[in-house]
Amino acid sequence: MGISHEYNYARRRARQRSRYGKLKGAACVAAILLLSLAITAILQTAQEEAAPAQPDIQPSGTVEGILAPLPMQPGEGGAAAEVLDFGPARQSPGAYTVRAYDSSVIRQPATGQVDLSYFADAAFLGDSLTVGFTDYDINLGGALVCGYIGAGPDTIVNRMTVSHMTRGDEVALDVLAAAQPKKLYILLGTNTLTTAGAEERFLTYYGAMLDALREALGSDCVIYVQSIPPVRPEAAAERPGLTSDNLRRVNEQLAQLADSKGCVYLDLWEALADGEGNLKAVCAAPDGVHLSAGNGYGAWVNYLRSHTLYAAGSPWTAGSAFAQ
Repeated sequence: MGISHEYNYARRRARQRSRYGKLKGAACVAAILLLSLAITAILQTAQEEAAPAQPDIQPSGTVEGILAPLPMQPGEGGAAAEVLDFGPARQSPGAYTVRAYDSSVIRQPATGQVDLSYFADAAFLGDSLTVGFTDYDINLGGALVCGYIGAGPDTIVNRMTVSHMTRGDEVALDVLAAAQPKKLYILLGTNTLTTAGAEERFLTYYGAMLDALREALGSDCVIYVQSIPPVRPEAAAERPGLTSDNLRRVNEQLAQLADSKGCVYLDLWEALADGEGNLKAVCAAPDGVHLSAGNGYGAWVNYLRSHTLYAAGSPWTAGSAFAQ
């Protein structure tokens, strides 16, 4: 074999070895990649099997994620609805009622009857209805009567000069502040409410008046707020603000106001109103607004004597439930 032939043979063998080496290297790289992918797949499968199942969370508002769910309504959830048989969810409208906090709850209940001497340290503040105590010489055990024709709560708040039938001109708040009564009976409103639409102004002034009286008389004085009495139907026909329905509404608000101010509310309708909410004919003066001297004022005074705030030292009459 010649030198040329041997040289060519050697070159072919070198090229073959080079191609073989490259194929062998590529095969090794491919094998490594396949092995790596297989290992990764095995690890992912193991992790998924080991991890706890996640709930299928649906999008929700902020409330659902914070508050516990409400009890199921009847008919929802089959038998589970019967387990949750409690609370308002199971109650139909009208199944129960809540008593309103009204004048029947606020008003002073009947007590034992006090002797007239109970009023010796009392004062009465009002309009022409209160003037009647002086005009008819009604026995009030020596009480101070501050009755002024045409007066209303604004009269007291604005410190208006008023005329007393025996004492002359005076300012009611000054008279009361000087006397310092231990009990004060107020009856105002009939003059103010003769015209419909005056209710809000009346109640606003009434509240301001109670504040002024409390400041002037101190915390020891028991303030009695008396309801505005009913009138006869013929009188209400001429004075729209004094209809039975309107007076009922105002008195309800007056009771709430008295209670909020720490006063005692007296419902004179218990003594003076008939079944239709009108002033009893036997208690009415001819004008249908004022009270008759005998039956009217007699019923009023008897009511006051048997509806007082209890005190052990009160002069209870003989035979009274609270007599000593």
